[in-house]
Order: sequence, then C-alpha cells, then structure tokens
Amino acid sequence: MNGFLFDGFPHNLAQAQALDDEGVEIDYVVETTVDDEEIIKRLNGRRVHPASGRVYHLLFNRPEVEGKDNETGEDLIQRDDDREETVRKRLQVYHEQTEPLFEYYSKLAADRGVPAYVRIEGNGSVEQIRDRIFAALG
Repeated sequence: MNGFLFDGFPHNLAQAQALDDEGVEIDYVVETTVDDEEIIKRLNGRRVHPASGRVYHLLFNRPEVEGKDNETGEDLIQRDDDREETVRKRLQVYHEQTEPLFEYYSKLAADRGVPAYVRIEGNGSVEQIRDRIFAALG
C-alpha cells in the first residue's frame, strides 16, 4: 500500500464516481459498523474542557466532580455537535448519502476484484478494532 485514508472521503456516490473516473485506485474499503444508538450514547455523553481539550465521558471516563475538569476545576461543556439531536441529524445524512457507498464498492469489488470490501464490527476497545482491521487487510 502506498497510503491510506480513514473516515473522510468520499462522502457520497458522486465523489466515489469522480474518483473512479479520474482513475484513482483504491485497494480496500473498510466499513466499520456501530449501531446508531451506540453512536448516540458515545457522543452525547462526551464532555470537554475547552481550554485544554481534555475529554471526559459521563459513562466511560467520568470527571472526579460532575461537570468539572479534574485538573483545574473549571466547567466542562458539551459541544453542540455532540448533542443528541445533532448526532441524529448527522446519522440521517450518513444513512442517506454515505451508506450507499458500501453497495457501490461491493459491486465494484464483485465486478473488478478491487477494491476489496471488508466489514468490521466497531464495538470493543481501540486495540480490538485495530486488530480486526489489520487482520482484514492482512
């Protein structure tokens, strides 16, 4: 492999087709699947200390004092893009615009043999997910 791109491009079928039209070769497409409600739980529970960027989570990495940064005692915030209604809207866009890419690339893989299309379970530790991806790309 000469490079890689995680989570970013293409976002929709028109962009994928433009890449193909330009002759951009893609070796692998990796779909990481996570249930919508799990995504909402992960993002909606996140809290941030704006000055430092330290991240906490109401379920997974709680601050010592609710709503306060462990080091400074300053208030934590919930970013607007982590609010449930925003996450749900983003997921709707994902399902409408990005999810069709997996069928597109699956069909290309079946027709041409490339790119290889793999689907990875996105629940578990970072190390577990990393290992699943490496095994699939092996």
